[in-house]
Amino acid sequence: MAATHDSRTAAAYGQPAGGPARNGFGIAALVLGILSVLMFWLWFAAIPMAVIAIVLGILGRRRANRGEATNKGMATAGTVLGAVSIVLLAVLMAAGVAILNSDSGKDLQSCLDKAQTQSQKQQCQQDFSDDLSN
Repeated sequence: MAATHDSRTAAAYGQPAGGPARNGFGIAALVLGILSVLMFWLWFAAIPMAVIAIVLGILGRRRANRGEATNKGMATAGTVLGAVSIVLLAVLMAAGVAILNSDSGKDLQSCLDKAQTQSQKQQCQQDFSDDLSN
């Protein structure tokens, strides 16, 4: 007599009733979300990672809602971390624009335009840094 495989048995052991769990989207979303938050100052890498984390997190949540995945929490966390990274990037960029448009930023640009040697450029940067710390 052959043993039959019941979908209720699979669900009891942690697998969704529709077949094996497909948790890749949720895991990838969480990993990319964590990396994008940790590396948000590297905007050129963090922006794509955050966007992909959000997309994969949404897809992972949809799979979990349909019963095809078991890691809805990971997918949600990846989505949230991707969004947090986008917010951090927006704040960082706004602060950078504000600093560069300030009087100190304009003085730095003027100084760098006039500087002819590397040591003069370094002095401009040091003066700018001193202005920001005061």
